[in-house]
Amino acid sequence: MEQIFQKMLEKAVKDLNTLQSHKLLSFKVVTAEGGEYGDLVTKKAKKFKAKTSRTRGPAKYPAGELRNYIMPFVESLKPDQIVSIPTGTFLPEVVRGNVCAWCSKVWGKGTYSSTYNKTTKAIEIYRHAS
Repeated sequence: MEQIFQKMLEKAVKDLNTLQSHKLLSFKVVTAEGGEYGDLVTKKAKKFKAKTSRTRGPAKYPAGELRNYIMPFVESLKPDQIVSIPTGTFLPEVVRGNVCAWCSKVWGKGTYSSTYNKTTKAIEIYRHAS
């Protein structure tokens, strides 16, 4: 039985040597007995490092404060309407992120457009017509 595997190995190495001589590949075969064929230089594999879990930092605003502020603006928005949400004391990117998350969840992705108007310091949401 081992003769069969030895012949298979010899044929495989011969085929690989042919491919290597044509500069199509590099290889290295290491047998269970410790025999090595080919000239590929290998590096030691790096140890697997598990991902570290990340935690959130402290919240910028008290729980529910931002949601309570933006909901009256977007709750009643009908298709083909625009609403302007003043950012007030909130960071514009935080307001826009929360509004867009809510709009995507409730209305669906691609059903609205948002922009930040620097002149009025407001987030503008346009709900597309159905």
